[in-house]
Amino acid sequence: MKFIFSFSRIFFILFIWTIGYFFWFQRMMIALWQFNPMSKQHWLYIWNQWQNGWVIQSAGEWAFVILLFAVIPVWLTGGAILCTIPWLKWLKVILMFPLRLLINQIKERRKNIKTARPKVTKKKSYKQTRPPAIRAGSGRIKHPEKAPEKETAAAVSAAPTAAPAAERPQETFAPVAQKTPVPTASPASSGGSVLDILQSAGYRLISDAKIAGKKIDFVAVAADHILLCLIDSESGDWLADEERFNDEEPLWFSESNHRISPVRVVLNARDSLSPQLPGSARGMVIKAMVVIRQGTIINAEDMFEVWNGLNVTVCRHEEGGPNEITSLQSAVSSVAAPDDDLYHSVSGLLN
Repeated sequence: MKFIFSFSRIFFILFIWTIGYFFWFQRMMIALWQFNPMSKQHWLYIWNQWQNGWVIQSAGEWAFVILLFAVIPVWLTGGAILCTIPWLKWLKVILMFPLRLLINQIKERRKNIKTARPKVTKKKSYKQTRPPAIRAGSGRIKHPEKAPEKETAAAVSAAPTAAPAAERPQETFAPVAQKTPVPTASPASSGGSVLDILQSAGYRLISDAKIAGKKIDFVAVAADHILLCLIDSESGDWLADEERFNDEEPLWFSESNHRISPVRVVLNARDSLSPQLPGSARGMVIKAMVVIRQGTIINAEDMFEVWNGLNVTVCRHEEGGPNEITSLQSAVSSVAAPDDDLYHSVSGLLN
């Protein structure tokens, strides 16, 4: 079998070389001496000239005769050289060169993403609404507490003129009652915990369910849909990115770290749970939600359209930010509670 393959390879190389070589030789002879080596009449003319005592005199005639005698040796030598070249190896190198170049560029880009810190350019509006100098860790602006200037001025004007300690009679004054500002609960904390908000909306909850190998904090069951709620408790500022790179999960970046996007985690759970729903829950709509509880998404304004395209709700709660993200209370609306059969079908699958 090996002999047949080698013989076929040599025959194919010689066949291609012979066609190309003689075609080139014919074109050259016609262009230089108007002699066609493939024409019988031209060879008869040369033979007649030789019989009549043709004498080779000029350099062009010597070159013509030398080429005629060298055509066969050059053909055999070229064929032998071409048969020794590993054409298959060179063909693989040439065809694989663009692919290898692309793979090297992808690896280099992946290495740069993992090692380099992300450079974030904040929008002008973002800087105006969230000044870095007074921004709290929650993503909200801390307003400096104002001193009670009016009350202080009134107390100073009403106070008697200072007198020497020896002449001033000792009197006992009752402390002046001052108005103490009553703290008002912020919108993010007025609704209680995530569990309380979901239960108040009418959901029946399944806590700490594990779907697609990841923990989902709450599986909220309603009469007409199921809500997968993932609470993101990572603190700090994060740059969100929902695009895959080199078949890897999308990543969120901080100044010194990166992690898999929680949006991708809850979407994977949704895709994994949908075909497994049993009984009356089969075919129900599954919604996905990520609750930012502590961190701040610094490019949230740029991600709203991306999250809407992925059909996932990203909201904030407690210390989560920025304020441009919808709060959890606004994102959750009242729903009809499920019946026992539907709830037990879903809980039985997850437990």
